[in-house]
Amino acid sequence: MSSTAQLTVAGHLLALLSESATEPRQDLQVEALTLAVAADLPVLLWGEPGIGKTAALNQLAVELDLPLTTVIASVHEPSDFSGLPVIGADPATQGVPLAPPDWAVRLVRQGRGLLFLDELSTAPPAVQAALLRLVLERRIGSLQLPPGVRIVAAANPRASAADGWELSAPLANRFVHLDWVHDPEVVVRGLGGVWPRAELPGWTPNGCPTRSGSPAGRCAIC
Repeated sequence: MSSTAQLTVAGHLLALLSESATEPRQDLQVEALTLAVAADLPVLLWGEPGIGKTAALNQLAVELDLPLTTVIASVHEPSDFSGLPVIGADPATQGVPLAPPDWAVRLVRQGRGLLFLDELSTAPPAVQAALLRLVLERRIGSLQLPPGVRIVAAANPRASAADGWELSAPLANRFVHLDWVHDPEVVVRGLGGVWPRAELPGWTPNGCPTRSGSPAGRCAIC
C-alpha cells in the first residue's frame, strides 16, 4: 500500500473516531452539574487532568442548546476580567471607562450561553481576585452579562495542576463544588464515541422528581 493510501486510511479512521453519539444513562455527577446550571448556580468541577471535564461541558452545552465560550483563566491578566482602561475624548469629565473583552461582548450579543472558566487553579492570586466580581455580579468592566449566561469552572488539584495555586477562599465560596471522577465504563464507551446524555430531571404534580424513561407521573425516588 502506498504512503498516500495509508494516509487516506488513517484519515478515515480518525474521522470515525471523531464521531460521537449519546445514550440515555444515569450519571449522578452529570445530573448534578445539569441541575446546578439550570438553577443558575456557578459550578466548579474538581478533577484530575484528562478525565472528561471539558468533554462533559461540551456535551452539556449541546444538550441544553447553549453556546459555549471557553476562557482559560491562567493565561489572562487581571484587567481582562476587571476591564481594560480606555481613554476617551475628555477623561477629565467623562472618566476612563473599563472596556470588556471580546468574548464578553459576544455573550451579551447572544443573550445566553455557557461561560466555561477552565484551569482555574492555575490562575495566580491577582487573576483570582479579578474573577470575584465576574462570578458573583456577572460584571466585566462596565458590561453586565445577561441572565441567560451560566458560569461553570474547572480546576485540577494542586498536586496535579501545572504550576498550580491554592484557590482563594473568597473565590471558592462563590461556587458549588463538584468532585469529578471517572467511571471506567463511561470512559470505555466514550472512547468508542458514545457518551451519557445530560438530561434535566422533571417534576411530577406532587413535587417529586422524575427521570426520562420512567412512567408518566411516577416519582424517580418513591
